[in-house]
Amino acid sequence: MKYTIDTNTNITDIINKLKDNDELFFKRGKYHLKLSLKQNNLKITGEGMFNTIIYNDDHYHKIMSDYNECNTFRTYTLEILGDNCTIGDICITNTCDSKTYGQAVALNVYGNNFLANNIMLKSEQDTLFTGPLPADLVLRYKDFLPDLTYKNKPSKQTYLNSIIIGDVDFIFGGATALFENCQIIMLNNRGYVAAPSHAKELKYGYLFNECNFIAVNNDSNFYLARPWRDYGLAYFINSNYSPNILEEGFNKWNDTNRDKTCRFYEYNKLDYNRIYFLNKLTKEDAISYVKEFKKYLKETA
Repeated sequence: MKYTIDTNTNITDIINKLKDNDELFFKRGKYHLKLSLKQNNLKITGEGMFNTIIYNDDHYHKIMSDYNECNTFRTYTLEILGDNCTIGDICITNTCDSKTYGQAVALNVYGNNFLANNIMLKSEQDTLFTGPLPADLVLRYKDFLPDLTYKNKPSKQTYLNSIIIGDVDFIFGGATALFENCQIIMLNNRGYVAAPSHAKELKYGYLFNECNFIAVNNDSNFYLARPWRDYGLAYFINSNYSPNILEEGFNKWNDTNRDKTCRFYEYNKLDYNRIYFLNKLTKEDAISYVKEFKKYLKETA
């Protein structure tokens, strides 16, 4: 079933009867919504990332109906729990000021085989969470987060031709996720793009391939990544960086020893003087890895 939605639609009625394989088409306009969707094979589309905007403003310290703080993982504007879902031609944003109110997620994705094409994701701190949760947080939040069974399974995700905007750790989590031909836009004065938390046994983590990393402020300083947990895994291949990316490129995460466990790799035509724990790839290694990564994404579990 395909549902066409405009700004006068009662979206609650549609969500209550939504089933697997349904499609939500949002006409151009702004929609103040907070959606958590469990259905499989959903398709969510709009009339362009600059024309169709779904927004909300929950933040970490907001007190929710259960009298607890919202917590990072409940701040989402849109949450995808089902498998084989796609999103296209739409903007998902969290309009909260993270500098004042803390973490504010635009999109949570826990489902497997997720595809986003030509979308915009916008917030400040923690814009995009790519599940699963780290194992320690699964234990910590077992009585706090709803639908936790959805949030502790491997996930493959693909983001193509999209814009992702934020400042601190604004692409984070433990999914196997490809970002290709994306614009990664860095807000404010300082921050970190990616904060991976991949399990030790996971062979494929984040891959940024042929992306553009662009800073809004000329005097800002950014790192490409820091490991949110031990063994965080990220490859940066054939990407373009604004001068605001610090020469060392990567950070070990505060007072930790994650420089000894994290797995960060890079191939670039320019020879940057990167931090000591960054692994540099040859052109041949980079080509081979991209090919293997994409093959893995297509494999069925």
